Amino acid sequence: MIGIVLALLSAAVSGLAVVLVGKHSKASNAFNVSLLISLIGLVVVWPFAAVFTDFASLNIEGILLFALGGILTPGLVRLFYYSGLKKLGPSVNSSIFSIYPLYSSLLAVLFLSELLALENWIGVILIATGVVFVELGCRETNCANNNILKNWLFPIIGGLTFGVSAILRKVALNFINSPLLGIAVAYSFSFIPFILIFAFHKPTRANVSIKRDVRLFWLAGIGQVVAWLFSFYALSLETVSIVAPLLSIEPLFVAIFAFVYIRDQEPLSLKLAASIVVTALGVFLVTT
Repeated sequence: MIGIVLALLSAAVSGLAVVLVGKHSKASNAFNVSLLISLIGLVVVWPFAAVFTDFASLNIEGILLFALGGILTPGLVRLFYYSGLKKLGPSVNSSIFSIYPLYSSLLAVLFLSELLALENWIGVILIATGVVFVELGCRETNCANNNILKNWLFPIIGGLTFGVSAILRKVALNFINSPLLGIAVAYSFSFIPFILIFAFHKPTRANVSIKRDVRLFWLAGIGQVVAWLFSFYALSLETVSIVAPLLSIEPLFVAIFAFVYIRDQEPLSLKLAASIVVTALGVFLVTT
């Protein structure tokens, strides 16, 4: 039960952080936002990890898995996610991204021998169906003038990457049951994609503006690392096939917070709301 509550708290806090980014997303670019949020998370989490980790119990397998998972998430996933957010808006982007429980549940069955009942599979299918409905709602929101198919690739690939990394994190936690250290290692290695892009893409180097953007996104950075803390502890207590769908309810919170804070930028259409309801029903069935 505690793991379920932590997963829901993670989704809520992450949803708020996404809306805070969306509120100022036009003032920066996806690379700067992703890099800054990762830097803030790194600064916040390492002191706690250093104090509360039992370093005598560590092993190389767990560290390597945390590191590999960090390259995928938050490294690559954050770049895909915030690229989609700028093009599709917070609600639509997070709804498409939320298909990742379909990937993670299948992978958990294949590689972790987790079992799902019939109602759980129906829930996973409903989550995927909810994402399909987003396309209809998308035509009534601020993404209507974009190349939909092309822009959908960002959250779809990001969701697939997130699903794979969820499996890696769960296996790593089986080796080292230290969520704080896991987050710290993941955040540290998440900078590898940023370093490669920075080294080989000159326009990106020219547009880096950490000092300018920190005042806009520092709170979102803290929110994301808190959400990660909740999700890692949830994974340490529950199975991937339970936690991943619960985390995917984030679009519900994104829609609520978007309506409260940025309704002038992104009105909530009835079709998009319907997709969120279907997704929420799927989450309920997955956790039954």
